Amino acid sequence: MLPTNGIFNKFEVFSLLTRTCMSCLFLEHIPSSTIEVFVFELYSPYTDVFQNYSTYEQEQLKDALDTIQLDTNDTSTSIQLLASSISNVFTIANETIERCKQLTNGRTIISLLGVLQTFFTDYIGELKRVVNNIRERHSKILGNEDWELFRQTIRILEICGELILAYEQFETSLVHQMSQMINEWHNKTNKYKQNDDIFDLSIESFINNISSSDKHDFLSIVNALENATYSLFPDIPKQLSKFSDECHRFSFDVVFLPINSLLNGFSKLPIWSSENRGTIVADLPSFSLVPQENITKIGQYLLMLPQHFEPFNLHDNQQLRVAFKKGKLPYLEDKELSNDLTSCWLDSVALATMRVCMEQTLQIQTLNSTGLKQLIMDLQYLFSVLEDFGLKDVGDFRDMLELLNADETTFEELARKKSARMVTTIRTMRHLN
Repeated sequence: MLPTNGIFNKFEVFSLLTRTCMSCLFLEHIPSSTIEVFVFELYSPYTDVFQNYSTYEQEQLKDALDTIQLDTNDTSTSIQLLASSISNVFTIANETIERCKQLTNGRTIISLLGVLQTFFTDYIGELKRVVNNIRERHSKILGNEDWELFRQTIRILEICGELILAYEQFETSLVHQMSQMINEWHNKTNKYKQNDDIFDLSIESFINNISSSDKHDFLSIVNALENATYSLFPDIPKQLSKFSDECHRFSFDVVFLPINSLLNGFSKLPIWSSENRGTIVADLPSFSLVPQENITKIGQYLLMLPQHFEPFNLHDNQQLRVAFKKGKLPYLEDKELSNDLTSCWLDSVALATMRVCMEQTLQIQTLNSTGLKQLIMDLQYLFSVLEDFGLKDVGDFRDMLELLNADETTFEELARKKSARMVTTIRTMRHLN
């Protein structure tokens, strides 16, 4: 394994002292050829540093990342550590760029792009690990109502947004610095007679002599950056989007799994086919029935959601908006999204509720007359709640209700315009010929 911190510390001190000494020597007129020979002799002990610069930096960054604590057994503390780690990570990344500029005049910066991408990849991987640990820590209570945990997942989403903003700022800054370096290299060539430029050019000549030059690649990348879709670190935006997806899924599950728990087993309830209550309630009018307890609990839970989604109404919460833009909520694929985050969250949970309810309903094997009346009452109640939410994509749910309500003649007429799977399933459970 190559040495890490030690070689950089020694070389940084050496470079600083050398430049200080040379500034004094430049008080006398020294031929540029002499300066170049002097620089080659002076820097030759550090040939290995230049030839393996990216390898040294990779080890340096790995060690630096290992020193950042990200996880504890306490959820709140872990989230605080996640938040504080962002500034630490980008301080380290910026120090890497500054070190490259000081030690190699930026000539090795292209080789650092892959190193930094690995560094960011490892960091994002650690963030995912911590979030997964938090999820596992609460896995036994997922499915129970827990608004404190939901608030914590919102904070994780904010951290995700902060990370995306910090990364974008870092990349923008690096692009600007690279453009400046190109201009500085041109200026140094045009001002070859200035002593300080001669010294820098001698260092660059030494670097180019012992290692492959990045200048051609450097120019190619700077030119490519004129394309708005080009990225210095092509894998990182994808990884950040995936991380945002996972954070949104965690937060969504905290909200939706209690509903899912209440719907679990809905298709197997004995009321659908039991004859025990048949002689008592079969002839009762539908208005005498009420939705079952679990269904009313779902309705009440849904109606409470807007107040718990209040943080999404904050217009100045840029982090949540950025995280949402880069990630996605379940059940909103291919949907036209509103600018109102609360509406998006309500739509996501409402759509999930509707689809799971439909899946459970279409798994019912058989319905007697009492079961049919109760099912219609339950579904009509949920349908009303979903309409109150302003959910527009309820066509399939409405179709299902119409098929359950229809008499045999009307059923066949409706069936021509409905989903074949839905028609077949409901016809079977209702025992229609």
